[in-house]
Amino acid sequence: MMDSAVRSGGQVRTEGVEAAEAPSLETMLKAKYPNIHYHVFDAGSGYWRTRNDYPHYLLYQDGDKAKETLENWQPAGANPFYGSIDGRFIAPKEIRALGSVPPGSKAVVIHPKVQERMEQDPAYAQEIFARIDTWFAFDKARNEAIIPGSTWDMSQAVAIGEDGNICNACSSSGGGEITFSKSGSDDEESWWDLRMARHAEFMKLLVEKQIQRHIQASEAAASAAAKSQLASMLSGGRLQEIFGSEIAGVPTETVLAITQSRIWSGGAIF
Repeated sequence: MMDSAVRSGGQVRTEGVEAAEAPSLETMLKAKYPNIHYHVFDAGSGYWRTRNDYPHYLLYQDGDKAKETLENWQPAGANPFYGSIDGRFIAPKEIRALGSVPPGSKAVVIHPKVQERMEQDPAYAQEIFARIDTWFAFDKARNEAIIPGSTWDMSQAVAIGEDGNICNACSSSGGGEITFSKSGSDDEESWWDLRMARHAEFMKLLVEKQIQRHIQASEAAASAAAKSQLASMLSGGRLQEIFGSEIAGVPTETVLAITQSRIWSGGAIF
């Protein structure tokens, strides 16, 4: 008797066939996000979070350019200025290049060892899919809850590290503004504080230039819906299970606690 075969209804299905028939992570992601850009390389570089000239826009392109450029990317010179001076938005060309990324784009980068493991273990592929899919929803909801109207054209990218956790993540608006995760090992502001500061600054510029895209009533409704979605996601401890122990080097429980504090001013939602 062979352990690798199961007979049912006159049919034989081997474990190998079952594994081959299981959808890959790329297949699952493209079924939900048809235009997602899927890459396989090591995207754990801290420059993703600290350099304003890191070329995130390459993540939203198919082909090998992202891997060839980003996997071993090194900065040249001082970190370029990114912000506003006298009401004028100033950013390096790499950030401005995000303005040409189609609104709502998605990108993922999978560490080669994770890719290899998923090809052998369909259950692990399902786990990584849930982590990425949930991050996209969570990140969009919390940005919308804080700055209503800011996510309608938001593009998102997430990188899975060697341990299967999220090692980097960023989002950008159609105007070229970018927010990104930050390592918890740096003795500076938390990455969430930096995200919020960058969002607030850019949205202030949008209002000043009178190119705000949504009326206040619509924004209020969007914010309320986002808060409701976040409350549901944060209840029951499910996010901790899905995301694992860390998000971009920060303990997951810290990210969730900061999110709750920022949006509900410390008020309990559980």
